[in-house]
Amino acid sequence: MKQRPITIAKIQRGTVIDHIPAGHAFLISQMLGLNALARETGDIMAIGVNFESASIKRKDIIKVENFSLTRDMLNVVALIAPHATVSRIADGVVIEKHKVEVPTHVGDIVICPDSFCITNHEEVPGKFLVVAHDPLTLMCHYCETEFFGPLIKYKEKTSL
Repeated sequence: MKQRPITIAKIQRGTVIDHIPAGHAFLISQMLGLNALARETGDIMAIGVNFESASIKRKDIIKVENFSLTRDMLNVVALIAPHATVSRIADGVVIEKHKVEVPTHVGDIVICPDSFCITNHEEVPGKFLVVAHDPLTLMCHYCETEFFGPLIKYKEKTSL
């Protein structure tokens, strides 16, 4: 395969999420509300898709100017991309870099797939236990339904 130089513009201050499995950057962006954030603030958000990677063959990358991830946001990234790295940028330089960690418990960022679960009928925040990492498997605190893969649906962030 022919090597192609690919570049995404540097940001002076913000966050870079790297080593996202190919095809998952748009899901992360949607779940974190990054499109709405970029529209509201006017800051740069760049998404790179399907880059070559020595460690995971193909990867996506997200760069967001003037932005930091909250703990809940890191949990979303970790659930979707458990091997991702997050870097904080200041003055155009990486000042902090770490791998995300899949949490042991997940809050109200996932939707229980059991249509009879109380979380789908009343204003009760979701609570889930991570029971396995590969494949990622969650268990609802209320109805004890275990689910994984395409059954894991994330609550889309609609406002900042």
